[in-house]
This record gives sequence, structure tokens and C-alpha cells, in this order.
Amino acid sequence: MSLLLGPILQFRGIHNNHYQLSILVVTDMNHKPSAHLLTPVAMTLEATLLAQVPVENPNQQVWRFDITLTQARLLAKEKKPVAYTYQVDGVSGSFSVPRLGQTPRMAYVSCNGFSDPKLMKGIGEKFGRWQDLALSHQQEAYQLLLMGGDQVYSDEMWQSVPELHDWISLPEEDRLATVWSAQLQTAVSTFFCNLYLKRWAEPSLQALFGAVPSIMMWDDHDIMDGWGSYPQALHCCPVYQGIFRIARDYYRLFQLQLAAGATHPAAIAGQTSFSMGFSGLGKTTLLVPDLRSDRQPTIRVTGQPVQPTQIISASNWNAIYTWLTNQHKHDHLLVLSSVPVAYLDLSLLERMLSLLPGQQELEDDLRDHWRSVPHMQERLRFIQRLVAHARVEHCQVSILSGDVHVGALGIIRAAATGDAPAISVNQLISSGVVHPPAPALVRYVLEQIADKPEAVSDGVTASLERLAGNNHYLIQARNWLALEPDDSGRIWANWHVEGMDHWLTKVL
Repeated sequence: MSLLLGPILQFRGIHNNHYQLSILVVTDMNHKPSAHLLTPVAMTLEATLLAQVPVENPNQQVWRFDITLTQARLLAKEKKPVAYTYQVDGVSGSFSVPRLGQTPRMAYVSCNGFSDPKLMKGIGEKFGRWQDLALSHQQEAYQLLLMGGDQVYSDEMWQSVPELHDWISLPEEDRLATVWSAQLQTAVSTFFCNLYLKRWAEPSLQALFGAVPSIMMWDDHDIMDGWGSYPQALHCCPVYQGIFRIARDYYRLFQLQLAAGATHPAAIAGQTSFSMGFSGLGKTTLLVPDLRSDRQPTIRVTGQPVQPTQIISASNWNAIYTWLTNQHKHDHLLVLSSVPVAYLDLSLLERMLSLLPGQQELEDDLRDHWRSVPHMQERLRFIQRLVAHARVEHCQVSILSGDVHVGALGIIRAAATGDAPAISVNQLISSGVVHPPAPALVRYVLEQIADKPEAVSDGVTASLERLAGNNHYLIQARNWLALEPDDSGRIWANWHVEGMDHWLTKVL
């Protein structure tokens, strides 16, 4: 086979009333691939060379084919999405496009890997949830695959890249002073390139990547565990910043299917990160903020309170909110927040760990969350803007998240004030599609604080809810989430949980 990776479909948005997709493939250095749409229209697709990789010593080429389609109108007698078939270098595939005015059937996944190889030992079929998703897709096609973060896990680089393994063994003072060398650049770049080529070539992933156009937003493991939540000196040291730049470049290439310096067609105007917005999806609008590019860590000053940190810069928030203000005539706003906005209050545990030596790793994990004390004001403004949008546009708002290795349902409730109606914002958590859940003892401890509602601000509360058919607040098993619209304007959110013979459902 001439393809080393792919085909991987991506959704690029609806622009000028045209439905735009792309296909990514990787070949060796001596081959230019060919691609064709076959049915219901015949079309030859033009190959665009995005990059030669690894950048420092290339032996592979990454290509993209762009597809622009006119959506069929939704007719009373024919409501089925339109099925397309294609072929890339002899590899055949098909995908489904919703009709004009039709909300797509969507699947959401996160945490596509293992943070520690030891976690694989207790897993029977590593890609069992992917196989379950593929079976559901065969029964009735999904039009969008939403991937909310940790599409790859870079954790093994600290062991498998000798230059990094040697670096982490150094005293802290020497680590901070280490210069980012050409040798480190080559080693880390090769690692990230091979990580994508190896992890995404898994047949269970390819069965979906080649059949459902994706929207991918990165999270910390696409860079390194806890990125943006380390002390200032470590976050800003040359080695960490060098790793971030390489991870960003490979995220842009493989997950966004962009050449260096290019901008995604769905990128929100006026921002400097990777936040995206998608409108025109029937009566649904999709906001995908980038929660990693702008992260700044806590600055610790002896004897002083913890200083605020940022998840998204003020200028990028302004761009996001300007885009959101211009979104009208939708019944539902879906927000992909890789880290849950409404979740458990772990701040007490965070404060306790800050007093104990040797708890850096756990402390970084806790500070990563929206409810970490330094992030609370930024989170409050985010919640207030979502509630205001729901009131002004008379629409439902739902947040899709992963990251925490459990499934859950949260609800943010804003009480009625004057002429402003009461609002409920759903928080749907699906995690992980490959990564296993935390041990049962951890779930037991977390369940003890899960029934305590949070007072977010005056008139606004947040709480976790028990899902029908589940006696717990947390889904302690691997899962993926289906978002399936019906003819009444509702979206049925169904958690497909490993080992469970029925779905867990929330109607939006």
C-alpha cells in the first residue's frame, strides 16, 4: 500500500453556503497520491503538499485533498443525509453529509491513549470503544466526529527520547539552564512525528477517521501532561518551550491539516491561538475554544497569595466573544471545553497538597481544572457569557468535555431575574475512549463530594446529576458520547459505556 497513514477526514466548516471537507494522507518521499470522489458526483481532487516530516530529517510527505460540496436541500420526502464515496490511491471510503438545514449526527470522544503503559495491563481490548463506535456508525452514519483532547499521549517521550531522559535526571538548576539544542529539536520532532504515525495507524481508529469528518481540539497530553500548570520557571525554560513549539507544529499539521503558518477556515477572526467556530449546522452552532495555547502558570512568591493564572488571554477571549455575539438563529450552542467547566470541587485537596513536599505532579493535575482557585474568575466570566448568550438568543447551551477519565452530567443553573428567564446549561463529560478510569477507591472518594452543589455566583449554581439508569454521579468505565438530533429539535445525548448493556441518556 502506498499510504503510510490515512485517509483521515476533517470538517472545515460551511463557507459561502458550501460544505467543506479535507482528506489527509501520508506517503513516502517518492510518491504523490491521487484521489477522486466517486459518487454521487465524480470529481478528481487536487493534492496539496503540507509538509515533509520529520522536519529535520524528512522521509515522509503529508498531503491534503480539499473537497467543496453543495448541500442537498432538505425535502419532505427525502430526509436522509447524502452518502459520498471516494478513493485515495486505491483505498476506498465513504462519508455522510447532512442535508441543508439538518443538524448532523455527532459522536464525541476524548483521551485516546494511555498516560502510563502499566495501565494497559488491565484492559482486554484497548480499542473496544472505538470498535463499538464503528458498529454504531455502520448502523446509522455519523456526520461529525468531535475529538475533545488528548488525541495522542506524549507521556512516553520522557523515557523513549534519550536526550529528554537524561535531562529530567539533572538537578533542577541545570534543567532550567539547559539550552534547546539542534539535537533536542531533532529527537523530539522525530518522536512526535512517529507518535502520530504509529498511534493513528491503528485499524480501529482508521475505520472511523476515514469515514467520519473530524473536528479536533488539543489538550495537555497532546503537548505534555499538565501543560500550563507548572511553576513559572519550569514552564518558561528552553526545553519545555521547545517541546511546546514542536507539539504545536504537529498538532497543526495532523489534527488541523494545515501547512506551517496557515490558518484554518473555521478559525475565529482576530485571535492568535487555534479556537474555531462552526455555524450553519442546521439549527446548531459549535464553539471550539483553545484552552492550551495561552496557558500561563502560577507565579509563586514566598509569603504572598497565589497569583492568578490564565487559560485564555484577554485578547483571545475578546475575539471568541465577538464571534459568539454574531451567532444568531440557532436552537443549540455546543461548546467544546476540553476540561469540564462544571465538575467536582477539588480546591481543598489542591490547597492541602500545596503545603506538602513532593506532591508536584498531583498538584499540577488539580491546577489544570477550571475550578482550581487561580482560574475561578476566568471561569465565572465564561459561565456568565454562556448564560447571557442563552438568554439573548433563546437557545440551549451545552458544554462537551473530557480529560477526567470518567463520564458525568453537570448542570449550571441561572435563576430568573426580572425579565430574564431561568437558564440551564448542560455539562456533558465523556472520558476516555481508550484511557481507563481511575481505580474504584478514587471514584468512591470523589462520589462523597459529588452531591454538593456549587454556588458559582449570585443566582448561579452548578451541580453534578445522576444519569437515568446509573446509581452514581460518575461513570467509572470507558465511554463515548453520541449526539443524535430528532425531528422535534431535540438532541439525544447517549453515553455508550463499556460493560453496560444500555445507554445512559440526557435529552437536550
